[in-house]
Amino acid sequence: MPNSTWRERYEVEQQRHRDLLEEISASARRRAAALEEGVKELGTKSAVARTLGIDVSAVRRSIREYGTATPPPTDSTTEDPENK
Repeated sequence: MPNSTWRERYEVEQQRHRDLLEEISASARRRAAALEEGVKELGTKSAVARTLGIDVSAVRRSIREYGTATPPPTDSTTEDPENK
């Protein structure tokens, strides 16, 4: 039998869920930054997509939604490793 109530377990899982969502968001920003660097190196988003074997729309969407032109949420607590 659990040592905590269902409410306590729920709150723990809610916090864990929030933490994971923050990690996913931070990962998406880092991935977009890598794609932007690839565009600078290879010249086009299409070239990056071909090199990685992914659809160019995935490259465009990632850069548009999470690229450096898109600042992280103001309440974000995750750190960008490049700013350390």
